[in-house]
Amino acid sequence: MSRDRPRRHRRPTERLLLAALGVAAGLGFLATFVLGYAVWQLDRVERFEVNDVLTAPTMAPITASGLIRLNASQTQAVDKSSAETTAEILLPPAIVDPVAQAENYLLVGSDSVEGISATDVIMTGRSQSVGNHLADTIMILRLRNDGTAAVVSVPRDLLVPIASTDSVAKINSAYNLDSSAQTRAARLIETVEAHFNIGLQHFVEVDLDGFRRLVDAIGGVSMCFNRPTRDRTIEDSGDPTQGGTGFSAGQGWTHLDGDRALAFVRSRRLLAQQQDGEWVRLGVWNDLERNSRQQQFIFQALDQAFDRAVGNPRTLQRLLNIFATDVRTSNTLSVFDDGLKLARRFKGLNVDSDLERYALQLVDVTVNGQAGLQLIDNDHNQRVIQIFQGVGWNDVIEERVEITVSGPDSLSLAARLRGARFNATHQEASPSGANRIRYGVGGDKAALLLAARLKETVEMLPDPSLSGNQIRLEVTTQPPSVMVGYRAIEPPQPLAAPMTETIPPPPRTIGICG
Repeated sequence: MSRDRPRRHRRPTERLLLAALGVAAGLGFLATFVLGYAVWQLDRVERFEVNDVLTAPTMAPITASGLIRLNASQTQAVDKSSAETTAEILLPPAIVDPVAQAENYLLVGSDSVEGISATDVIMTGRSQSVGNHLADTIMILRLRNDGTAAVVSVPRDLLVPIASTDSVAKINSAYNLDSSAQTRAARLIETVEAHFNIGLQHFVEVDLDGFRRLVDAIGGVSMCFNRPTRDRTIEDSGDPTQGGTGFSAGQGWTHLDGDRALAFVRSRRLLAQQQDGEWVRLGVWNDLERNSRQQQFIFQALDQAFDRAVGNPRTLQRLLNIFATDVRTSNTLSVFDDGLKLARRFKGLNVDSDLERYALQLVDVTVNGQAGLQLIDNDHNQRVIQIFQGVGWNDVIEERVEITVSGPDSLSLAARLRGARFNATHQEASPSGANRIRYGVGGDKAALLLAARLKETVEMLPDPSLSGNQIRLEVTTQPPSVMVGYRAIEPPQPLAAPMTETIPPPPRTIGICG
């Protein structure tokens, strides 16, 4: 006769442990599945073989502030008992690892409507043919490893020499000359790099439908409007060929789905309703105003998107599906590994404090009968471009230092300083008692940078008659020689340091409700 074995009752701690192991196993399986699905989807992203026209990261130029930091680190490394002094430590022109600094991304929104129905709202206000692939939106984004970023829009009507052609045309046409998508991307990359002298490391492109689907995938984007706002209509213009995108929004916060978001960023002639009911022009009706709105919307969308994607598996799945079918990148991007890094970086980016938004200053021109825009040759545009070369807005570099060389053979020394990229002029004068660098209010860093490029030690003296980066170099019959590299120099005492003169950066772009 058999006897049933008594059932063993597990203690509460054992049951809890088994339950935890079961949950961990389930989560592990789910994480593996999600990761595998993400890899599979992102592996489907079309990647252009354009690494031959993209530029490897380069060394950021040496700045006066960089020399001060290097001087401090070098000084700590010198043995106090050594006869070697700080002034004898030679610094090469390139020191910092370029990979650890920053990378530039060319972001392109193509106006391609291939596969889009003629009745789709995307076709509202369009006059170009379906077969076009013009670059409707062009931005350069610089991501730095310190968690900050900078962005500038390139107006599509900017007239530039088109790469590998003999023509000057609107820059967006560089994306419409070739039948191959890869060749179009390569031509636009070369055109932007050559015209702006900015190295690009990566390329990302999305078309109109992809943009719309991305906005819908994150549940839309909320924007705020001070007044009722809409795009100009045919009734406003009185011209059947001069309609708009159909965008309209009421006063206050408005939630934009993909269609309305696309209409907003494509609009070029927004109108705002006044208290008396009249509709008047909002801003300036040109690409610059539209570029500002595009930047505003895109980064507002990013700010709202990542939290939703991380906390909602369904949203994440939709985004992965859209990336797989509507986004194209350069082969310099590992879509999965670099994509995760970018997601983490943007998730921690404060679009109000960490993102610098810049605008180029342009003028209307006509070249060979073609109307368009042209960069103004001024200090503002030069500083904007230098941001994407790794130079801060108020960094002191050779090109920003104005030197007047006075004394015998000043012409020759000024020429050598110009060869070292300084902005140098000469002034014949009697020899001074000693070689001296004179600087004024806010000019101590400029004086330091000049002294670091001179092989011989030169005295630095404050001079209240000078200001900013204006420097006077007084020389004797034995003037100092200009070096290729830099010496570590003890910085001079600033003259009236609290009043240091800087050029204020352009104001940050403010939202419509800002």
